[in-house]
Amino acid sequence: MSEFKIKHIGIRTDSGEEAMEIASLLAALFDLPGTRDTEVAVWAGDLFEVMKSSYRGERGHVAMQTDDVEKAMAALREKGIGFDESSIRKNEEGRISFVYLKKEIAGFQFHLTL
Repeated sequence: MSEFKIKHIGIRTDSGEEAMEIASLLAALFDLPGTRDTEVAVWAGDLFEVMKSSYRGERGHVAMQTDDVEKAMAALREKGIGFDESSIRKNEEGRISFVYLKKEIAGFQFHLTL
């Protein structure tokens, strides 16, 4: 079975201003190395990706890191989990490095990543 760990949590907001406010608070609370503003999100360290607008998941998303996304996909398929094939990203070697699960869980969309 593949090993998983949480890489980051994505939090939905309605605006860039709200995203900055939340990311700044999270960075201060958890002694993270500040915020990083990108086109679609404001990051609090590398742990929280605070989205500037509605994205996947009613509440947000959870990035699950694994050493081998394809192996993890196979293991999850055996458990009846499907994947959003349109979300697949591949690395330079042509192997899958990123994919969203089809099923939303507790308002969160999950994705596998390296």
